[in-house]
Amino acid sequence: MNTMKGSFYILFQNYKKHNIIFWSILFSIVLLSFFLDAFFGQYISFAITISIPVYIFYSSMATKLLNRTLPYFLKLGLSRQQYMINVGLFFISWSLVGALIIASAQKIITYVSTLLNIKNIIIIHPILIFDNTYSFLQTVALDTVLLLFCLCSGLLLNVTFYRLGILGGYSLIGLLALVPILMVIFEWYTPLFEIIANSSKMAIIGSIFIFSILLYLVISTSMRKVSVNPV
Repeated sequence: MNTMKGSFYILFQNYKKHNIIFWSILFSIVLLSFFLDAFFGQYISFAITISIPVYIFYSSMATKLLNRTLPYFLKLGLSRQQYMINVGLFFISWSLVGALIIASAQKIITYVSTLLNIKNIIIIHPILIFDNTYSFLQTVALDTVLLLFCLCSGLLLNVTFYRLGILGGYSLIGLLALVPILMVIFEWYTPLFEIIANSSKMAIIGSIFIFSILLYLVISTSMRKVSVNPV
């Protein structure tokens, strides 16, 4: 337990500054949107998304995890397996905290908009794919699994660069970039969107969570004999 607490503290400290800067900028943009609406709301409308920037931020932070923390943890005497367990638990906790902030921010924005009778600000969120009615807990659940998936995806890219070098990393990026191109060419996006739209929220949330866990297990397996220094 002490090892886990120490690991969480070190991981938190590594990302503390980045988190403060990111959330400060994001909420400043939201405040700026309210300010612009107060003066120009009769001429323009605003679309605000809290979630999507957070997804991007979490993904980018995970792509730097190994380089920033792995050598340090190994020097402290942790095994690679212990390291991956602690990182996995940290990812789940970090995802939940991020999801709570997103859902709370959206509630506050909605409340302030109603209080000030602001009708020109629209909140965009992935849960709107299903329907326009959603609860606080549903938003938290969806954002938690999406953030966890973003962290695992970023870590996968980090592991690829760490183990296979620049060639392997950019090859993976190329393969990932090829997926949406193939979807457009073969028109796979239409049935995919229909499946998502016709599925329940809980089925989608459960599927993303299971896929993220499986992805993390694959990453953990590839870390068993990883070198302290990147390729």
